[in-house]
Amino acid sequence: MAADPRGKSVTVNLLLPGGATVTGMLPPGRRPRGSRVPEPEVMGPPIVRLASDDAADVHDERIVAAEFGQWLRDRESRR
Repeated sequence: MAADPRGKSVTVNLLLPGGATVTGMLPPGRRPRGSRVPEPEVMGPPIVRLASDDAADVHDERIVAAEFGQWLRDRESRR
């Protein structure tokens, strides 16, 4: 899908929360012991960034919201 709009003003990226989130994907009280379960808010910062002009050149990326800070640092270091 990302190849179709290449060269146009449309970008295609995949944004994943980083695991099952606390949105009804897990039955109540069934959080895996010893693991972090992302809250839905984890999606906010990457969504805001991807919707901004700062992300105009972000295309065909797989972004894990729970690791967004590291993804952004890695991307900035490649510039």
